[in-house]
Amino acid sequence: MTESTLTHKTRLLAIDTSTSSMTVAILQDGELIGELSSHAEKNHSIGLLPDIRKLLNSLDLKPKDLSAVAIGQGPGSYTGVRIGVSVAKTLAWSLGLDLIGVSSLEAMALGGSLKDSEAQGSGSRVRWVIPLMDARRKQAFTAVYEASGVVNVNSNLAWRTVLPDGIRVMEPWTEQLLALATSAELRQQLTDIPGLGVPEEIIFVGETAGFADQIDRFTQQWTGIVRTLPYAIEGQFIGHLANERLKQGQKDVTHTFVPNYTQLPEAEVNYLAKQKQLKGEN
Repeated sequence: MTESTLTHKTRLLAIDTSTSSMTVAILQDGELIGELSSHAEKNHSIGLLPDIRKLLNSLDLKPKDLSAVAIGQGPGSYTGVRIGVSVAKTLAWSLGLDLIGVSSLEAMALGGSLKDSEAQGSGSRVRWVIPLMDARRKQAFTAVYEASGVVNVNSNLAWRTVLPDGIRVMEPWTEQLLALATSAELRQQLTDIPGLGVPEEIIFVGETAGFADQIDRFTQQWTGIVRTLPYAIEGQFIGHLANERLKQGQKDVTHTFVPNYTQLPEAEVNYLAKQKQLKGEN
């Protein structure tokens, strides 16, 4: 649920607690001016507010100097996301700030894609970026995003969602990715993007270590370029995604805002059920 806002120039606090890498950043008029990241594991509730205060102090700012707060809405750690959302809502309500929620997975994918582009010089190649958060029991919080050429964090023209956030069992998920990348019919069935083409590169980013076997098998079967980039979410990319929403005159309603614990789209649920039937699984 969104409502209009006329705030275009902002001093925005960005927060993400969806993984063990807790991160906060401040953007001023869309530009990063400070960031602080730490390894929180299960201590988000202890470290988040001190980290926010430390970052504000380092920039000689006070909470009243903020005009908006952006939060990684999930998916991810149930407790971590809930703590981050609670703190963001409290700050928005008590200080009268705009609240903007964004996908933690998208921030992971965007940041990872930019790091990969800087390292590889991907040029104009079309690549799919697959963010991975370990959801345990051989599952991952994951999605598919497409980057065309050099992604500019101040423009979403070269960046779009192919498949939305969801929790997926990794083995059938990599099989589905392979089918999606090679089948125009399946791309039309599962996405809302007319004429979605074949990617030239596929990049797995995020918490990749626990899924090395599945990624290796995928790499052996895929004829294009595959790379893996271990990567922790950086608060600046939560902020950049939120800034894009603000430019479009959008913000979230504080009292009704809730974390995103993910649900697969109906078309994908039906596809997976059909694949199980074809394999003779119950």
